[in-house]
Amino acid sequence: MCLAMRRILSISLVLAACGPRPDGQRPTTLAPAPEPESVAVAPLPEEAPPLGQLSDAVVPLRYRLALKVIPDQHGFGGVVEIDARVAEPTRRVWLHGDRLQVRSAAVVLPDGSELSARYEQVHDDGVAQLVTDEVIPAGEVTLRVDYDAPFNRALRGLYRVDSGGASYAFTQLEAVSARLVFPGFDEPRFKVPFEVALTVREGEAAIFNTPEVAREAAGEGLVTVRYAPTLPLPTYLLALAVGPLDVVEHEAIGATALRDRPVPLRGLAARGKGAEFAYALEHTGRMLIALEEYFGMAYPYEKLDIAAVPDFAAGAMENAGLVTFREELLLLGDGTNAPERQRRAYAYVMAHELAHQWFGNLVTMAWWDDLWLNEAFATWMGNKITGALYPEYRAELSQLDSAHAAMATDSLVSARQIRQPIESNHDISNAFDSITYRKGGAVLNMFERWMGEEVFRRGIQGYMRAHANGNATYEELLSALSEAAGRDVATSFRTFLFQPGLPFLAATPSCEDGQGAVQLRQSRYLPVGSAGSRQQSWQVPVCIRWAAGRGEPQVTCALLEEPEGRVALPACPTWIHPNADGAGYYRFALEGVALAALRRAWGALGDREQIAFADSLDAAVDAGALPAADLYRSLEPLARSTVRSVATAPMPPIRFAYDHLVEESMRPNVSRFAARLYAPALRRLGWTPRRGEDGEQAILRASVLGHLAGVARDPAVRREASRRARAYLGLDGREPTGNLDRSALDPNLVGMALAVAVQDGDAAFFDALLERFLASDDALLRGQLLGALASAKDPELAARARALALDARVRVNELWTPLGVQLGMPETRDAAWAFLQERFDDLAGRLEESAGSLPRLLGGACSRERADEIERFFAPRVGELQGGPRNLATTLESIRLCAARVEAQQESAREFFARGR
Repeated sequence: MCLAMRRILSISLVLAACGPRPDGQRPTTLAPAPEPESVAVAPLPEEAPPLGQLSDAVVPLRYRLALKVIPDQHGFGGVVEIDARVAEPTRRVWLHGDRLQVRSAAVVLPDGSELSARYEQVHDDGVAQLVTDEVIPAGEVTLRVDYDAPFNRALRGLYRVDSGGASYAFTQLEAVSARLVFPGFDEPRFKVPFEVALTVREGEAAIFNTPEVAREAAGEGLVTVRYAPTLPLPTYLLALAVGPLDVVEHEAIGATALRDRPVPLRGLAARGKGAEFAYALEHTGRMLIALEEYFGMAYPYEKLDIAAVPDFAAGAMENAGLVTFREELLLLGDGTNAPERQRRAYAYVMAHELAHQWFGNLVTMAWWDDLWLNEAFATWMGNKITGALYPEYRAELSQLDSAHAAMATDSLVSARQIRQPIESNHDISNAFDSITYRKGGAVLNMFERWMGEEVFRRGIQGYMRAHANGNATYEELLSALSEAAGRDVATSFRTFLFQPGLPFLAATPSCEDGQGAVQLRQSRYLPVGSAGSRQQSWQVPVCIRWAAGRGEPQVTCALLEEPEGRVALPACPTWIHPNADGAGYYRFALEGVALAALRRAWGALGDREQIAFADSLDAAVDAGALPAADLYRSLEPLARSTVRSVATAPMPPIRFAYDHLVEESMRPNVSRFAARLYAPALRRLGWTPRRGEDGEQAILRASVLGHLAGVARDPAVRREASRRARAYLGLDGREPTGNLDRSALDPNLVGMALAVAVQDGDAAFFDALLERFLASDDALLRGQLLGALASAKDPELAARARALALDARVRVNELWTPLGVQLGMPETRDAAWAFLQERFDDLAGRLEESAGSLPRLLGGACSRERADEIERFFAPRVGELQGGPRNLATTLESIRLCAARVEAQQESAREFFARGR
């Protein structure tokens, strides 16, 4: 029997001797020892397992963790020692562990004596207990567990990835997957140092959150690598990467006035892909420095590794000192041939993850109900830093688009509140949603404007300094902001944290004796058909842009604290915009003369104000307060804009008309309307970039051509897209070379052109794309090819596309593409729904806990009958799907509201489009 020692070095040597053999079998020395003679022990009283938070009866102080990780095996071995404080004498320790095969467990007392312990997982959520026959005394002890575990294949915990003929092991531990890797206290409030050692194959990389400090031979071609102790961290922020990785050393991020040491910077990629790191490594350092300057605090960790993971469920993960990403977010080469959206995705996601090194890592939420302190702040800060470093990206417009997307979710009765009570793993899973990220970020943006940028910044800096390397709650954040502002900010902020929903402000301007005013009445915004109550109010920071006569526009701000209020203006307004700069997290309505006056003032509005106006018009249609025909008559000025976010605003309502509002015989009328609306943009933009053109126009070109090919069904655009796609792939009749002809197609148009070519092509073209997809190891190209294959509408080809979701050659993070695209197209939706029902068990088995998100793919449906079908199918299953109950409720509500919108607006839309347009 192999005995684990009490120091990390000894633990490592034990693993080297006792861990899984290369053939996957346990060494014979691990055969169970004979059972000792039984002794009567008093039974332990039954106790319900804690499915929410653990108590403070036993709390961790420090971990020593040793893992033996050989990626091409089926699993790994581990020994963990947890120094802990026991509050009162006990025989039971509640902790977390999931699917661990425990060989032995013990409690080591301060004098070195041991109490034998029995480990048992008691709930599928990963709640476990250690039970001893003798009482564990109060005070400090060490919990030791020796175990094996399987590599996860659904991209959680410590999981194996096979790529390019090699095997790798990576981690994704947020939110509750550390328990798949080691037994412990898997909650964010338990923030303590970790000492880690990894035993791996000699010659393979083994990367952890902290720098390597020693390595030694472990026999049989293995080495044990030890790392510097971490700063206090929660379990979910640990990370490791093992395998034949390319490790690209970049120039360190130089010392600054805030940091007296350089920060080593490296890129980690699967073998052979390291050369693709040039752009990402070149641009990361200045982001880190910009964040340090904002916080007035040095980057807190010893190094910064950024890892491109071949198969990764999330977009990225902010692990302290070892940030993991999907490959396409980092592997841009030198950036020359990267699509504009890929470069921007790198910038936004990198800024978000680096912001987490302060928001979330340095200062960590105490429990998952304050996840917004991590994600809303990183969303807000990521936009802020990206906008400062890349002003040409128009991050302020992307931020507003993000806020409007959150408003759509927030309009549902089933919407969460930003700070939602967390009572189970279902709730934790649901917290990673648009409300936490996007609404939270938009509310922060609103309060920053109300408080003033520098005042807000002082509050953030004070909060960071007060809680560095510890935990904090919303109360401490709001207290810091109020202190910086010198007034009560917390009361207003709480009205947005502790209730779901979106404020809706009805604004009425007036003039009396030369003095202007705006009367405001607030309620909850609800779409037509909603079962919710409008009787809800907030304390809303409101800013109104207005002008008197031909005078310059001005802004007047106030806090609307009651359901109704009046904002005084120093003069009588000719027009008002109730959401200056679109900075407020609310929608508004104007009536009659006031609405007409704002339309006439269109040219005086800023870009964000035009977008906010367009959103409020669409929302009025959604609420049944404005006929659809009035909205469609208002779209032409938006479509003619050269500002991308303004110009693309008409596309969703036109698509909605095409898919849902009109019958199939009238769809050509909608197509003609779309073609007429965007013909000027097509003439201006063409198919190829012009010299000096900025990235906004490149993305706008892709949107316009995609809209003309998809909704407008423009034959010339579709023919040209197919021609260019075939030339790009070398399938245009020329001698095939096997290489892509990048000169044939703007990189920003590849996905759109390939999709059109699949829809208008034959089985041979589909086969050619499939062959190239399966042969490619380029994550970006694989995504483009798979998206095109998934766009097939021919019944036989569409069936083959859906089947790819269960093809082992399709990565787990890719299988959402064929499912989502097929369920999203009206022509294939019914067959895709049938496929999902027929193969649900197989899909759920491949996705494991992520299967709880499957109901969300069905939200494109728009009939009560389909909602009823979905409800019947999932009713007996959804309770077993992590996060499933709320995801299903949201999907069903969305579908039924869509049906209600169609019923309310179908006649108006038919009347508008019946004129041929």
